Amino acid sequence: DYIKDLGIDVVYLTPIFKSNSCHKYDTIDYYQVDPSFGTTEDLKELVQKSHERGMKVVLDAVYNHSGREFFAFQDILEKGEKSKYLDWYFIDELPPKSEWGEIPNFKCFGYYGGMPKLNLKNPEVEKYITDVACYWIKECDIDGWRLDVGDEISHFFWKNFRKAIKAVKKDMLIIGEIWHYAGDFLEGDEWDTVMNYPFYLNLIDLLADEKINVSQFVQNLGYLKGRLNKKCYPLMWNLIDSHDTARFLHLCNDNKKKQHLAAAFQLLLPGMPMVYYGDEYAMPGANDPDCRRGMYWDEEYQDKEMYNWYKKLMQIRKAHACIVEGEMIETITNDDDDTIVMIRKNGDETIAMLFNCGSSVKEFNEYAKKYNLLTDSAFDGKVDGLDAAVIVL
Repeated sequence: DYIKDLGIDVVYLTPIFKSNSCHKYDTIDYYQVDPSFGTTEDLKELVQKSHERGMKVVLDAVYNHSGREFFAFQDILEKGEKSKYLDWYFIDELPPKSEWGEIPNFKCFGYYGGMPKLNLKNPEVEKYITDVACYWIKECDIDGWRLDVGDEISHFFWKNFRKAIKAVKKDMLIIGEIWHYAGDFLEGDEWDTVMNYPFYLNLIDLLADEKINVSQFVQNLGYLKGRLNKKCYPLMWNLIDSHDTARFLHLCNDNKKKQHLAAAFQLLLPGMPMVYYGDEYAMPGANDPDCRRGMYWDEEYQDKEMYNWYKKLMQIRKAHACIVEGEMIETITNDDDDTIVMIRKNGDETIAMLFNCGSSVKEFNEYAKKYNLLTDSAFDGKVDGLDAAVIVL
């Protein structure tokens, strides 16, 4: 209910399947919900209750690698060259060196022996993993898979994967995790969208590190848009931080005004904004694992002003199709003033989004007395430093 009230439509969970780690990216059993989270029945209930509230549930698909306790890898450790699962992995020599401190003699994720890389070119492994993906759709009616390190798996696998899961549920959302250009995965026969790390890095450069000016920021966004199919760009998962990065607030040296403005960019620009839990309360957190702290449920830690800002941005986004679907008819940047004006039009509605990336108040007198959706009042022509306005024209 809390997530729904905030304005969220899709809940994405990091891995929930059986694992001995806290992060769960080293799967032991793909067919069992980790007991620390609950049971399959609990997952069914979560999905059902979400659907009743008009929300979707996306799970994390960790198919590039397994944990060392996964049955196939354990069989290799026990039986060596007699194991029928030797071709499930990429092992250079036997026995596999996978203990902590050893240099692995097999392919693995991040050179870490606790996450041996699966051989998805092996038809047996491809079938096993695809069956897992289809099982949870059928069993719990989930709505999407987010593909962990998806770019380290072949296009051939993802083409077949898409056909298989879309045959079970045609509107399943397929989101790839990839930190660089992803156009080759977004041609309509593999993924639907990706986590938009170029967007994230662009915002870091603009606001946190102050390495680029507003013109370069807009130019970088245009370059990204130009390299993608026009149907993909509105679906990109726009994020300002994640479980793999330090929180945006930390990167801005705890400057909440910078996060305030970053949230406006994230929730008003084209794409699917992915809000990392706790951002709405200005949760702190350095690099992993500090960015994965427990949620701020105690009110004494919660920044209610930031929460209201996120909620207001989401309400405006939902109430005005122009923000999500409108054509960008003009973008005006002023490097001397650190300002950006983006004008979008959709049918009879035209909206101007004003962003002040500088520290001092800026004037936009041409829009004075128009209605500002963010304040629910007439616009006085001024935008505070590191703030925004959404004006109905």
